[in-house]
Amino acid sequence: MMRRWARATVVAVALTATSCAGTHTPGSELSITDPPQINRWITLGGIEVPIGTTDGPSNGEWEPFAGFSHTPQGAALAAITQSVQLSTASDRTWPQILAGVAAPGDGRDLYAAHRGLVEISGTDPEMVPTIVGYTITDYSDEAATVGVVQRFSDDSLASSITQVVWVDDDWRLNLSSETAATITALDEVPSELVDLEETRK
Repeated sequence: MMRRWARATVVAVALTATSCAGTHTPGSELSITDPPQINRWITLGGIEVPIGTTDGPSNGEWEPFAGFSHTPQGAALAAITQSVQLSTASDRTWPQILAGVAAPGDGRDLYAAHRGLVEISGTDPEMVPTIVGYTITDYSDEAATVGVVQRFSDDSLASSITQVVWVDDDWRLNLSSETAATITALDEVPSELVDLEETRK
């Protein structure tokens, strides 16, 4: 039941460049409920993540994800892809990934200190979630709070709250203690969900 994603949460929280692929002009209308156009899905550590057609990331999974549009859609794709890339990075690659996807600061330094103390040998298939979609609870040109909705193998649902900030013309994860990722159990799919499941190919 919920214990599976709860165990995964404990691991994630304990552990817990750039060019702009697009932008918006001042005064243009931005919608937090319009879905991004998805070009394809790729697998990182057993977890499928969406790659946008115009909203990013603009590079490959062998590099820290970067190149997101300065829009709610770009922020959402950054929150999804960067958090999964960081959480599934190997013991050899995580320092490079962390430096590329996380905003500088005490949160990033603390993450590095904790991550350096553990070894990760792989991902338990029963704990691998399927990304259903996302919600955006707060958005500005400088920061966005994204709830990544996930479904687990026992059909339980959870939302992982992640904040990204606009730094050096790109979205990056904010790992500060005030905005550390939290996971909340859900009884049902949120009514305001931006659904991504239909974009899988």
